[in-house]
Amino acid sequence: MDTTIAMKETRQRRVSGGLRHAFTAYAGTVTALQRSISPLLDLYIRLWLAQGFFVSGLLKATDWDNALALSRYEYPVTWMDPVTAAYTGAAIELIAPVLLALGLMTRAAAVPLAALALVIQFNYQALDAHLLWSALLIGYVVRGAGALSLDRLLAPGLADSALPLAGAAVRTAAWTTRHVAPLYWLLLRVWLAAGILVAGGFPGGTTLPWLPLTTLAPLAGGIGLGFASVLLAGIALRPAGLAVIVLYLGLAMTSPVNPDTTNLFILLLAGLGLAGAGKYSLDDLLLNHLQRTYPELEGGLPGRFEDLPQVVIVGAGFGGLACAMPRSA
Repeated sequence: MDTTIAMKETRQRRVSGGLRHAFTAYAGTVTALQRSISPLLDLYIRLWLAQGFFVSGLLKATDWDNALALSRYEYPVTWMDPVTAAYTGAAIELIAPVLLALGLMTRAAAVPLAALALVIQFNYQALDAHLLWSALLIGYVVRGAGALSLDRLLAPGLADSALPLAGAAVRTAAWTTRHVAPLYWLLLRVWLAAGILVAGGFPGGTTLPWLPLTTLAPLAGGIGLGFASVLLAGIALRPAGLAVIVLYLGLAMTSPVNPDTTNLFILLLAGLGLAGAGKYSLDDLLLNHLQRTYPELEGGLPGRFEDLPQVVIVGAGFGGLACAMPRSA
């Protein structure tokens, strides 16, 4: 009986040790990538988005008659006077991109830019780029800018400052990141999966203005179906996302996909892959299960030792050391 118990404990220790090594290696790799690549990717995305909007604002400011014509005839806002809409649009495109590029008041800057992209998409011309802009910008609304931003630099001081509403703004931003961002990752995964399925010929048509079907068309087929399943379930998203990025770059060379749209989609996938599937996913469920089953993965005590009484030895003399020494049965 004692031999059987000892053998079971030995097997459990081996399994636990193997899992711990694998988990530590994987977690270390992900953490290293998040610390090294995520800030640079975040900065690159912000600069990419900012320059597109800022150039558009400069063109409107230097050709005001064209800006008024666009506001009056091309994408009129029914609830706003065309002149007011032109001034508002130009101001958004000249001010918000600068804040976005600097990572200063990033969430507040991303809100009007995302709204402007959606107005252009549904009131002027439906293009995949507008949808991808919106997806990236909404991400900044719910999670803020990365480490290479003025927001991250100033937030610790603002939280304890005497500036009116500064502390409340920092706490609201933290609450949004903690509770709303996981919902955003879930909706983003579902949105991309729906686009892949529709682009692959599933019921729903091929002219939906809220899905980037042209961009996702290269993924139609068996590979796309598999990746859509990964997105919906939220399982193994990081390795699957990396594989799809490599595959998509090859497929895009032989498909009629706009290079700018391709870059936006790759940036969106890269950001999703680095962040992971989020709270509402099988990845998170499996991780929590492993951590509960094998608490030693996180540096805790094995489960069979958790209920044992804890003994505190005061002093490290001969008596204390003798008490701490393991004894044979």
